[in-house]
Amino acid sequence: MKVNRKFKLLILVFSVLFFTVSLHYAWDTRQAQKVTSSYGKEEKLTEYTMAAELIEENMMIACSQEVIYRNQQEGELADIYFHLYPNAFKQEEFVPFEEKEMKRAYPNGFNPGYIEIVSIKEGKKNIDYKVMGEASTILRITPRKPLKPGDTLHFSIDFIVKLPNTVGRMGYGENTINITNWFPIAAVYDEKGWNLDPYYAIGDPFYSEVAKYNVTMSIPKDYKMATTGEIIRKQEKREKNIYKIEASFVRNFVMILSKSFEIEEENLNDTKIISYSINGHRGEEALQYGVDAVKIFNQLFGLYPYKQLSIVASDFFIGGMEYPNVVMISQELYEMEENFPLEYVIAHEVAHQWWYGIVGNNEIREPWLDEALTEYTTLMYFEQKYGHHIKDQIFEKMIKAQYENYIDFESDKGEGILRSLKEFDSSWQYSSIVYSKGAMFIKELRDHMGDEAFFKALREYFETFKFKNATTEGFYTICKKNTQKDLSDLFNQWL
Repeated sequence: MKVNRKFKLLILVFSVLFFTVSLHYAWDTRQAQKVTSSYGKEEKLTEYTMAAELIEENMMIACSQEVIYRNQQEGELADIYFHLYPNAFKQEEFVPFEEKEMKRAYPNGFNPGYIEIVSIKEGKKNIDYKVMGEASTILRITPRKPLKPGDTLHFSIDFIVKLPNTVGRMGYGENTINITNWFPIAAVYDEKGWNLDPYYAIGDPFYSEVAKYNVTMSIPKDYKMATTGEIIRKQEKREKNIYKIEASFVRNFVMILSKSFEIEEENLNDTKIISYSINGHRGEEALQYGVDAVKIFNQLFGLYPYKQLSIVASDFFIGGMEYPNVVMISQELYEMEENFPLEYVIAHEVAHQWWYGIVGNNEIREPWLDEALTEYTTLMYFEQKYGHHIKDQIFEKMIKAQYENYIDFESDKGEGILRSLKEFDSSWQYSSIVYSKGAMFIKELRDHMGDEAFFKALREYFETFKFKNATTEGFYTICKKNTQKDLSDLFNQWL
C-alpha cells in the first residue's frame, strides 16, 4: 500500500513536471540567441534541462531531465554512462564516510538516501538501461543505435531523489538542505575509457566535464536558495516559488536551501559575490573574505569568468566543499570565536573555483593536482592580504607541522603525492600527503622557478586548461616551458 501511494504521488508530480520541462525547453529554445557566452563554443557541451520540485514532507526531489549528449570521441559509443551518486547513501555499508565519521555525519542515526529511475526515453520510446556498479551508483544507457563520432543523443530521464538526513555533502540538517551530486550526470570518457569510480569515502571522488544547465526548481515559499549559475526568473505562487536558472561551462549543478538564510552581496567587476549566512551570523565577514579572495586570485591567475559566486553557511560537518559558483562552509566555523578558521576555509574553497571549477582534473586519479595547488593558493591569499610573515607562519605551524606530525606516527615511506584516492587508507593520510606535502611541493616549485616564472606558468596553466581537464603531465609541461631550470628531479622527488 505504501509503494502504491508513493507511485500515485510520483505519477501526479511527473505529469506536472513533464508539462513544466516542456514549457521550459521551449522557452530555452526561444531565448537561445540571448544566452551568449564569452568563454567558448557551447554547441559541443552536454546539455541538461531539468524541471524539479522539492517535496518537503518526505524530503524528496522529483525531476524530469532532458539530456543532449554528444559523442566527441573518435570511435562509436554503444553505451553511455552516468553517475547516480545518491545511491551511495542507500545502505550503511556503502555511505561515503569513514567509520569514525558516522556519528557526526548522522547525528540522528543512519537515514537512507537514494535515486530511483522512473523512466528513460528517446522521444516516446523507452531506452534500455541498467543500474549497476558498487552501491548501484552507475547508470548504463544503451541507445537504439550506437553513437558515431559527432552524433547526438537527445533523451529524457524521470527520477526521484530521497535526501538523507545527514550533514554531509548531500542531505539535510537543522538549518540547510544540501542538494549536491543529486542528478544523473554523465561520466567522463577519456584516453583510459569510461571513468566509473564509486563514491569513495576519502577525498572528493568526482570527475566531470563542463556542461550547460537550464533548470526550473520549485521550492516551498519560505525557503531561500543558493545555486550554481544565475537565477534569471522567479515566479511566486501561493505556497511555492519557481526559479529558472541558467549555468554554462560548469562541472556540476547544486542548490542549498534554508529558511534561515540572510543575504549580503557585493559586486566585483562583472561578478556578484553573495554571502548566505544562518540568521545573519557573521555573514558580512564571510562576504568580505570571499570578495578579497576573488580579487587576489583574479590578479594572480586570471579572471573568474562567471557572473556569480555564493559563500554558503551549511549544515556540513566536514568544513568546506567546492562546487561550481558555490562554496559550502560549515556552520560550525561561523560559530567559532576565532576568525582564522572561517577565513582560511573560505579562501581555500574559493581557490577551488580556479583549481577544480575552471581548470578541472580527475580528482580520483590525480587529486593532488587541484588540492595541493589550492592549499598553496590559500597561503598566497594570506601572503597577498597580510604579508609574507603571516604566510610563512601558517606554512610552518599548520601545513608543514601536519605533515611532520603524520610522519612521526606513520613514518615517511617515500610516499609520493601523485596517488589515486583508492590508494589512501584514511582521510588523515590523504590530507597529510595530498594537502600538506602537496603544498610543500608547490612551495619548492615556486622557490626553484622564481616568482616571475612560477606565476607566469600558473597563468598559462589557467588559460590553457580553462573549462578543460588538466593532467599532471600538462602541468609539468607548462612549468617546464616557463623556466630554463631543470624540473625533472624536483617532480620525480615529490610526485
